Amino acid sequence: MFRIMLPGGARLNRIYALRKMAMSSIQRMPTGIPGLDEMIEGGLPVPSLTLVAGDVGSGKTTFCTQFLFKGAELGQTGLFFLTFGGPHECLFELFSTYSFVDRRYFGKEIRLASLEKEIEEAKGAEDIMKAIKSAIEEFRPRRIVIKDISLLEDALKGDFKKFLHSLSKLIKEQKAVALITGESLPGLPYPVEIAQIADGIILLSNVEVNLIRLRSIELLKIAGTSHTLGKHAVDISAKGLTVYPGLHL
Repeated sequence: MFRIMLPGGARLNRIYALRKMAMSSIQRMPTGIPGLDEMIEGGLPVPSLTLVAGDVGSGKTTFCTQFLFKGAELGQTGLFFLTFGGPHECLFELFSTYSFVDRRYFGKEIRLASLEKEIEEAKGAEDIMKAIKSAIEEFRPRRIVIKDISLLEDALKGDFKKFLHSLSKLIKEQKAVALITGESLPGLPYPVEIAQIADGIILLSNVEVNLIRLRSIELLKIAGTSHTLGKHAVDISAKGLTVYPGLHL
């Protein structure tokens, strides 16, 4: 007869304690989003790459903008990559509608870099990675945002997965924290290929319930983090995005 030996209570407690110590030793970077950092043990792991996914109007760009300005406030440089979307000046003006924005950071602690030309002229993933790497090595950002990265899938086709792995490796080498945004599609809450290489997945939603729009946030995974589960209420105002932990939807 075989006997299955389960660890005793003392041993289990030791395992949990060691796991908690390992998590607490991870360096973290605060997001600057009220209510969120307390749900993720103080911030996102350093280094890491987090996918911020959601449908239109769910707050992805606002989320990323707050992340960069919190960094500038702490003396951390931030680089915002645009895959598509027009002149930098237009985006600066849109940013400025929020009260957390300090225009003095534009072009200094926070810089914008357009990838639109490189994407149009690129012959493969290597060309786009070269442009991203060049900008990162020049500015040495602690915080990085790449907006609408899922749009690159059509441009790169079979090279898209290779590009994602190269991007993840670059982020880790630079000891940076990166947010990449992707659109939710019908039947898919997040872009699957991007999720496979991401260290974290944050879902933002903007759904209509009884003729009322309700916004929420859900943390699917944050590497090395004991995070809160479930969908939590979100509000977007002139102050930016605010999370209400415990207010489940």
